[in-house]
Amino acid sequence: MTDNILPLKAMRAVYSYYYPEIRNLISQVGSDFPHGEFLKSTSAEGLDNYEKPIVKKMVEFYKGEALGLDSFEYVYPTAGSSEGIYHLLSRIKVETPDLPIYTFAGEYEGYRECALGMGMKVVEVEENIDEIEKLPRGIWFISNPSARNGGKIENTLIKQIADFGHQIVLDLAYLGMTEKYEFDLTHKNIVAVLTSMSKPFGLFYYRVGFTFSRQPVKTLYGTKWFKNIFSLVIAEKVFEKFTARYFYEKYSPIKKEILEEIKK
Repeated sequence: MTDNILPLKAMRAVYSYYYPEIRNLISQVGSDFPHGEFLKSTSAEGLDNYEKPIVKKMVEFYKGEALGLDSFEYVYPTAGSSEGIYHLLSRIKVETPDLPIYTFAGEYEGYRECALGMGMKVVEVEENIDEIEKLPRGIWFISNPSARNGGKIENTLIKQIADFGHQIVLDLAYLGMTEKYEFDLTHKNIVAVLTSMSKPFGLFYYRVGFTFSRQPVKTLYGTKWFKNIFSLVIAEKVFEKFTARYFYEKYSPIKKEILEEIKK
């Protein structure tokens, strides 16, 4: 192992390793704490639109990884993807309370647990396209790359579900953590996309992500005033310093070593 890299072990936790490159980046930001960014709140422009240029950098950062990310009219900075999940579920409960909510069997349990806390039910469905076609039209929460097994779900399957008339919330929390693949977000029935910097960059406790939506998420309107500026500063630095493939290409060989050790 190189300097500053602790011996790695398999973790049951859903968050990712706190990479030394990220620690160094945050140390650099902290050594010259960006007070000036916060003081912009006193100017005529203020901080209401602070995230907009950062979102543009994110879209550019993931060019070739996420096709159509720039096609969503509404973008909100959130505390990781989990905040976006709660607010999208809230929108469903208020605006379309009779719409069934689906996930694949074995999906990220957060969808189910967030829904339960709001008195809503999520139906788990096996990945069988013939059975999916028979389902009443509803809204799907799908993580891709998939939290079920760490692999990608082919665009063709997502498109089939959308073509049946189902709405889809696509959770890209693991984007960049698999072999290169361009996830197609262009279908009109992909109504929202969740992104997070927790897992790809080890920024779990910095709570930074973005919710992209084709329609307004009214309960997220307040993020114009209540977003985490420091986390957005870190996000911007990540987009400027690294590439979308950097951490996968550097650390996947180490992960494979760990898997070999587990096999033994």
